[in-house]
Amino acid sequence: MSVYKSENSEWFREALDSVFAQTVQPNEVVLVEDGPLTPELYSVIDEYSSRHPIFNIVKNETNLGLGLALQKGVQACSCEIIARMDTDDYIPPTRFEKELSAIENGYDVVSTLASIYHDDFKEENLISIRNFPEHNDDLYKLAKRKSPICHAAAMYRKSSVLKAGNYLHCQFYEDYYLWVRMMLNKASFYVVQEPLYYVRTYGATIARRGGFKYLKNEICNFWLFHRIGFYSFSDFAINSMIRIFGRLAPTSLRTKLLKFWNK
Repeated sequence: MSVYKSENSEWFREALDSVFAQTVQPNEVVLVEDGPLTPELYSVIDEYSSRHPIFNIVKNETNLGLGLALQKGVQACSCEIIARMDTDDYIPPTRFEKELSAIENGYDVVSTLASIYHDDFKEENLISIRNFPEHNDDLYKLAKRKSPICHAAAMYRKSSVLKAGNYLHCQFYEDYYLWVRMMLNKASFYVVQEPLYYVRTYGATIARRGGFKYLKNEICNFWLFHRIGFYSFSDFAINSMIRIFGRLAPTSLRTKLLKFWNK
């Protein structure tokens, strides 16, 4: 997990509660403090690290961004099998158990479907279920168009992540860039066909994933995927054209498109 100063301390608390309610408990919790935090966030960390003495806290003096924070987090993990988790989301009790059962079949990366909620995790706030194919070949095909799995729901082998170069800075695409490099290394992927990860989204999240600056960054990342040999030129062109409409559309329309994109 990586936490930074702008995050909500109560949502962070809910995320940690869901981790410690798992039917299979973690051996350690590696938490990256990505720069100085608020007193409220430090209070949550002090409380939970005292209650659960398995925390391994990595402190960044300045905010490095998600990619470099997770890079340091992976390096700090003592276990070969690592589960990702965001600090404002929630996981039902069997997530770790079911992913671990799948990854023990030899996969490098296992993830799940994801339930997308607006603000709180109430039934009436459910926006959509983010679906993904189950099997490796179909996930490779999907990766030619978009990130093939839910990143925050991922469980993976540390050795496979390091073999691909670990997380690198790639703004907004840290996870997709990692999956691309792992796929170039012939890593194997699998998605448990249950929504075992609950994503909290809100207006500000959707708003910042649009506009010309976001689109420009996205197209630069697609060109990077082409340069390293994962995208064909037609993949680059098609994906860029699709994003031009989506990213420059009004926020209200992008919210409606979210349901379609997650199918």
